[in-house]
Amino acid sequence: MVANKTKVVLLLLVVVVIGVAYRFVSQNDERGKEDAEAGATSRAAPGGQARDAGQAVSPGNAASGVTLADLVKRYRCPGADMDCASNPNVASSEKEALWMVEHGYPTLDQIRDLDSKSTAEYEADYKRTGSKVSQTLWAFSLSTHDQVEKATAVLGQGLQQGNIFAYYVLSDIYMRQPDLANLTTSAGYMRGAYLAGDAKAGTIYAQKFGHLSPPEHANADKVAFEYFTKLGKGKNYPRP
Repeated sequence: MVANKTKVVLLLLVVVVIGVAYRFVSQNDERGKEDAEAGATSRAAPGGQARDAGQAVSPGNAASGVTLADLVKRYRCPGADMDCASNPNVASSEKEALWMVEHGYPTLDQIRDLDSKSTAEYEADYKRTGSKVSQTLWAFSLSTHDQVEKATAVLGQGLQQGNIFAYYVLSDIYMRQPDLANLTTSAGYMRGAYLAGDAKAGTIYAQKFGHLSPPEHANADKVAFEYFTKLGKGKNYPRP
C-alpha cells in the first residue's frame, strides 16, 4: 500500500525549475481587486454563487468556512527547494486555486496524507459534499486498495462531470496496475487532460511519455481524442 501511494506521489509531484512566488498587493489595491474579481469568482466557485475574498467559501473539497486566502495557501508551492511552475497540484493565483478545486485537483498534502482516511471515509465525504476533489481522493484510495475496477468507474463518472484530474489518476492506474498496464492508454489519458484545458498536462506528458515513438504518440492522440469526446463530452476548461 505504501509503495503504491509513493508511486502515485512521485508521478504527480513534478520538480522542474526553481521557485514560485506569490504576494498580495497593498490593502487599498486589494479592495479594488476583490470587487473586480467578484464576478469571476461567482462563475468559478461551485454553485455559481458570488464569493468575496474576505468571505467564507466552501468550493469543492474545501472545508466549510474556509476563506479564499486559506484556499490559496493550501495550493501554494511548499517551499523554495521545490519549483512548482509545472506541478499540476500547485496554484499561483486565486483563480487557479478555484479552478483546481472545481476540476478535482487535490493538494500536495492531501496526496501525501492519502492514508489518513479510510476508503469508506473518502466515499462518505464525496457523497456528503459532491465535490470533485472528494471524488478524486475516493478513487485514489480505491485504486491503492485493490479496488481498481470501482476506481475507474468513479473516475469515468468524474470525467463526465468535468473532473479533469481524473485523467491524471486514470493515466497513473494504466501505468502502474499490472492487470491494466498499457502505455498507450496511460499516455492517452494524460493527453486527455491537456485537451480538457490543463496546459500543465502537456509538460507532464512530455516528461513521462516523451520517449514514445511517433506511431505510439499518434495512437495516444487517438485514444485521448476518444476519451475527451466520449467521456469528457468534448468540454474544455482552460486553466488560468
